[in-house]
Amino acid sequence: MGDVIHVAFGIEREWERAREHAIDGLVTIGALFGDDEALMRAKAECVYQLLRRIVEDMPPLQITTALPDDLSEGQLALVTDALKSAAHKGIQVAMMHSVEALMNSIYDLCTSKLQQPEL
Repeated sequence: MGDVIHVAFGIEREWERAREHAIDGLVTIGALFGDDEALMRAKAECVYQLLRRIVEDMPPLQITTALPDDLSEGQLALVTDALKSAAHKGIQVAMMHSVEALMNSIYDLCTSKLQQPEL
């Protein structure tokens, strides 16, 4: 009795997995190239915080466009929803690409390993 148990639910559990994955990956790859474990853990924490900021600190979406005046209320709602959906999908694709590109280079950026480009 009196023990405190910390449990992460939902998205926090996923973030904690991402954090652990970053730490494990950088410590493992860093060890192969002689990098200090404490430094790799600190870099992994930095990567984790950066990814979290990229995903969570997205500014709100604002769409400004001129629509034809002769649309009915139903048509206006349909066009507005379609524009919002398309914009959100575009943002999602761009963010996924950015995160993937960053993560594909994370070992080169954070360890002594440096991938040589193929000629």
